[in-house]
Amino acid sequence: MLGAISGQVGPVGAGIASGSIITIVIYTFGHVSGAHVNPALSISAVYLGELDRHLLPGYIVAQMLGSAAAGLFLLWAVGDYGKMGVNIPNTDIGVTIPVALAIEFFLSFLLMWVICGTAYHHKALVKFAGLAIGATVGIEVLLMGPYAGAAMNPARAFGPYIAYGDFTYFWIYVLGPITGMLAGAVAYQFTHDDRGG
Repeated sequence: MLGAISGQVGPVGAGIASGSIITIVIYTFGHVSGAHVNPALSISAVYLGELDRHLLPGYIVAQMLGSAAAGLFLLWAVGDYGKMGVNIPNTDIGVTIPVALAIEFFLSFLLMWVICGTAYHHKALVKFAGLAIGATVGIEVLLMGPYAGAAMNPARAFGPYIAYGDFTYFWIYVLGPITGMLAGAVAYQFTHDDRGG
């Protein structure tokens, strides 16, 4: 049954689910904690001065523990099914490690740029930020999930990797998102710098 459901969902369903979930999280917890479910986002937010650096260790621990708990719960609930939702390069269609890393970097860069422009900029329509961010996540998962996993988030990758039991490719989903989001934060400072006028 799970196989049939998974086959019916496909990339479109995965994109809709991912985008919808992050939108819900943003509107539910954004006013409480900033809705940080991503260590790469939290690190970049510290760089931009949007998050107190003293809070960063606690955020990252909570993000990773939450992911680990989710991964282990799914392993318990559905068993060792497929690849447990793990983010991995699709080597069957020729996606190499460097290509997967480049995809994660680019997706994370774009996501952070959108987050900054919609949630952090002083002229942004912040009440619509969750929709823009959720749509970005959904589109990225839809388009690039089948190629390289489209995690954009070390915590998103961590729990499934625990359940999967093979961390061979995990580093891609740590390095790609962190460097990509930091680059997106730097780009935002240039593209949205209106201090001169």
